[in-house]
Amino acid sequence: MLASHVPSSTYRIQLNQGFRFSDALRILDYLHDLGITDLYLSPVLASRKGSNHGYDVIDPTRVDPDLGSEEEFTLLQTELQNRGMGLLLDIVPNHMAASAENPWWMDLLENGSQSAFAAYFDVDWNSYAPGLQGRILLPTLGRPFGEALESGELKLVYNDGRFFIQYFELLFPVSPRSYYSILNQGVESLKEALGEENAAYHEFSGILASTLELARGDRRVENAAERRMRFESARDRLRSLANTSPEVARLLKENIAEINGKEGDPASFGRLQRLLAEQNYKLAFWQNLNETINYRRFFTIADLVGVRVEDPIVFEATHGYMLRLVARNPTAGLRIDHIDGLRDPLGYLNRLQERLATDETKSESPSYVIVEKILAPGEDLPEDWPVSGTTGYDYTNQANGVFVHPDGVRQIEEIYSQFIGRRQDFADVLYQKKKLVMGTLLGVEMRTLGRYLSIADA
Repeated sequence: MLASHVPSSTYRIQLNQGFRFSDALRILDYLHDLGITDLYLSPVLASRKGSNHGYDVIDPTRVDPDLGSEEEFTLLQTELQNRGMGLLLDIVPNHMAASAENPWWMDLLENGSQSAFAAYFDVDWNSYAPGLQGRILLPTLGRPFGEALESGELKLVYNDGRFFIQYFELLFPVSPRSYYSILNQGVESLKEALGEENAAYHEFSGILASTLELARGDRRVENAAERRMRFESARDRLRSLANTSPEVARLLKENIAEINGKEGDPASFGRLQRLLAEQNYKLAFWQNLNETINYRRFFTIADLVGVRVEDPIVFEATHGYMLRLVARNPTAGLRIDHIDGLRDPLGYLNRLQERLATDETKSESPSYVIVEKILAPGEDLPEDWPVSGTTGYDYTNQANGVFVHPDGVRQIEEIYSQFIGRRQDFADVLYQKKKLVMGTLLGVEMRTLGRYLSIADA
């Protein structure tokens, strides 16, 4: 497929906090003099603070502040055009960072399947694993759950109107359903300290009533927006009251201390354990992740969660801002990271080309799009994919073969066979190792697939 603009020589820049848009701008003349036709940039959308690569996106609706501002990125595009140079931009449709810095992910943890972003992430809410129906497994603990609990590593904390579970530097939001049980302790003592007619006591009573409604209320998806409004109102009121009433602030501190228990007294952690059991997530020992994890990962990396870009709403939410950025450069092209992770690669690529096309170019050649896809020997890209090719792993593999002498290969194989004490055919080893990976690292995915296939056949 011939695109409207095809780079003849690209120069890739890995952007990070040590090399920003402004730094790239300063070397454009040098690159132009070298004969570079297109600047090839690593991902530019907001990623985890201090990320060195940009593939751990936390917010696809803004550029990464570590790299610079939107205005600086626009200036870089303008200066590229002034020099007759194009832009090739790396994008990550398959996954986002499962991080406290990701507001969509935090909303999902807070509200579960009723989150406004529940459809954005690839989560199996009906997992076969015990205790995971309607919950997400988070394999973040450095030791088994019971040990982490009784050692005091898991703590309830309060910050600015919200409650969180803290595990060292990690924070997990507490469900709105749990606020009432946290606040509904020591109320009589607060009443005695303030007096029944006190305005602060009346306000606290109102907040308590609101959280009781959230604990008991209708949890149907269609009423999620109303619940969200009530919850945000209760949080705002709690923040304001705790900031102005020392008595309420003291009640929060005492309730949290009582829930968190005392190290050396296992029975004291009962309330915290019950609180954790109410959450939309289940904290677990990281070594158990390949047994029960119930969301799609980037390969086996648990802190990169799969995104459902096959949904048009999710596609627009994750791509709309980026597409508006590159629309300012008519020669802009895209490099698609990990195309094999997507549920419908062809549908995704067709939608992407449609969104890249402007009114002036819809009847002309498509935009330049390449995909990161590792092709096996003899494998070709599907002919119906509207792309200009791969990122070149297949070519690199063939080119590297030029430097491998056949006689040298045979000598290495002989040395290897003597070392391991047997001769093995590479194809057999490859097959066995694929089975090993499927049964161990990807074992939970295989079991989940088998479960869904058995349901489909029933």
